[in-house]
Amino acid sequence: MKTKSLFASLVFIITGAGSAAGFPVWLDGPANLATNTMTLPPGWSLIANPLFHLRGTTLRDAVPDNTVGELFKQMPQGALLLRFDNDTHRFSRKNVLRHGRWSDPRQMLAPGEGAFLFNPTRGPLAVSFTGNWWYGALSVPAGLSLIGSPGPGTIDFALPVPPQTPTGPFAGAGVSFNPQEGDVVYTFDKANGSFQDHRFHNGAWDVLPTVRVGEAAFVHTTKPRVIQYIGPRPL
Repeated sequence: MKTKSLFASLVFIITGAGSAAGFPVWLDGPANLATNTMTLPPGWSLIANPLFHLRGTTLRDAVPDNTVGELFKQMPQGALLLRFDNDTHRFSRKNVLRHGRWSDPRQMLAPGEGAFLFNPTRGPLAVSFTGNWWYGALSVPAGLSLIGSPGPGTIDFALPVPPQTPTGPFAGAGVSFNPQEGDVVYTFDKANGSFQDHRFHNGAWDVLPTVRVGEAAFVHTTKPRVIQYIGPRPL
């Protein structure tokens, strides 16, 4: 889907009906309605962009911009980002912040895409994503990928359950990974800098993975799939 149609879809999602005067009142509202903040320890962390970011003051003058230079404006000198390309299954060239500018400020980090982020300081670092909740789909090819949640909820790695009578307005809502035999998920413990593998075998996980909103994990999938948020949109 092209950027223009993505933006049109996003505008439809986050806005309501227009005013009788011709200019919808929501066009003068803020371009980005949501903020997701994480605290990262010194060293490496796996992060993912959970939001669709718009560059601009109001929705009227906003343009889609999920580039590193726009998403990570308030970062310390020496910060480093390593984005993993899920199509080639390789890391892109390292992106380093020097003298207030990223070496590749136009590098994209779309909703649901993950990367390693290096905190060069000696203390915790608060990293905030601003944008709008994204309700699109994330394609996960067979093989190794680095992903985060593409919607307003954590990825549900459990087996899908048969449809049941809803118990509330958000019953059944979430982002389902739909695990397949032989899948492996590698979560990263940012506190001690180590990976833990989670294997799906004989219809069950040895240890159920947990990946929170704004975090990322490597997944090695035996079959390609598409994951997306399913359910009512939070108000």
